[in-house]
Parts: sequence; C-alpha cells; structure tokens
Amino acid sequence: PTRRSSDLHGLLLNIDYTYSHSIDDGSSWHNSATTANGAAAGEGYTTDQTNPGLDRGDSQFDIRHRLVVNYVWQLPGQNLKGAAGAIAGDWSLNGIWSFQSGAHWEPYNAQQPGLSGTNSDGSCSVADVSDGACVNLGGDFNLNGVTNDRPSSSASKLGGVSRGAWANGWGSTQQPDGTTYVTTSPGITFSSPCLGCTGNLGRNTFVGPGNWAADMTLSKNFKITERVNMKFDANAFNVFNRANFILATAGGGAHNKYYDSNFGQAAGTLNARNMQFGLKFSF
Repeated sequence: PTRRSSDLHGLLLNIDYTYSHSIDDGSSWHNSATTANGAAAGEGYTTDQTNPGLDRGDSQFDIRHRLVVNYVWQLPGQNLKGAAGAIAGDWSLNGIWSFQSGAHWEPYNAQQPGLSGTNSDGSCSVADVSDGACVNLGGDFNLNGVTNDRPSSSASKLGGVSRGAWANGWGSTQQPDGTTYVTTSPGITFSSPCLGCTGNLGRNTFVGPGNWAADMTLSKNFKITERVNMKFDANAFNVFNRANFILATAGGGAHNKYYDSNFGQAAGTLNARNMQFGLKFSF
C-alpha cells in the first residue's frame, strides 16, 4: 500500500493506493451460491482431482488495484462575521472517493454429459472415437463424470469490457457444429476441446467490472449561544449515482454459462445514490 497526505490552507487530503495479487486453487465452497463462479470447475467442483494444478489461478476475491482518496475542505469564509458569517461561514466539504478493478471469474459449461455419434441410438462407436466423429455435447469435457468444465477459448485473458456489455450481456450465438459459441461483444469464441481433453481456458482469467463511487458530506456549524451549537450535515452516498455492476448477488445470479443468451450480463448493481440530512445539537 502507498499513502500520500497533504494539508494545504484548510484542505486535508489523503491518498491510499493498494496493489494486491492473490493466487489459490479454489476460493469458495462446493457450489457456492454467493460467488461469481458458482459451480464452475475450480470453485464448485475440481476440474480433475488427479491434477489440482489445473485450477491454480487468481482468487475470486483478487482485486488487483484499489485507490481511495479522502479529504476535508474548510470552505472559504471561515472568518466571516455577522450576518455574512451566519450564512456563508463555517461550511466544510468532505468526502471519500474509491476506485477499484474488478473481481475475477470464468465461463463454464453446466450442460449434462452427452456424447453424440453415428450409432442408430445416437451413441458413439469405437470407430467414431478413432475417426473424431464422436462429439461431446455436454459440459464434462475431460469425461471424469462431472460437468461444469471450462471450455477452450479464443481469449485467454479478458478485461476492460464496456459498461453496456455488462448491463445487457455479451450475447452468445451457437455455431453450426453445435458445440462452438461466439459472443457478440467482445467477440470471443468458446468451443469444446478434443474428446476427453481439458479446455485451454485457465481458472479466473477473466476480470469483471470495476467500480468507483464518491461519498460526500456538506456541513455547517451554527453557534446559537455561548453554550449551544448546532451542526447541519447533508450526506450523499454514491453522489453521482453510478451503476456499479456486480457479478453475483446473494443466492447467485451470475451469468457465466457461455451458451446462455444472457451470458456476460451482470447479476445486479451496488446501491444507487442515497441522501440524508441531519442536525446535531451540542450543549
């Protein structure tokens, strides 16, 4: 963490920056309902119990960058007297502005295991497997009996997606082969790996939406008598009413299944602008 402070003519300013990086093999419990990845391989399930290193990657709670600026500003007019001082004196403005990069997440396939071949019942023959005609239509790519595997992806890492894409979803269109999907925005191809193989997409290599918010307070002190004072506060939280998208809400809600039409859509937003006013008497 890095901190910088300054006190200039009635302005007190603090700036704190934190860089962090957390790596693990799994950040949540089985089929966690409140995290971005839910049941995805590496979180809800292990991709391959014989090779746990496949799930080593950025933690779900890995927030790489965070910047916080807080300040207290004694507004001009502190020394005014009389009627002018009663109206324009003793005002102060303070606030906390916070900026941070997004959390990490991953696309996955939760479709039930299913192989399609040339046999009359649709199953695969030995020849189908040898000829590459056995198609995996489910989400168990490595055929270990557990779905929710990560696919192969044309993008190994991803960040900086537009706010419009988080609000409306990236979109996902199925291709003629039935196993490949292409997103409208930002244009990524997801496909099934070779039969019995693990997809090339690592765990938590995609970065979710960042957020920033500004909380501000405007205050004024009123001296009523020698012993009685009143303080007025006007508080605004997320004063600019920015929609800060989140990947998942309580109970889940993340749209990480890349074959869904609403793939990539944020599950919700943090609080909208809230305002409150207060009076405090001291005597």
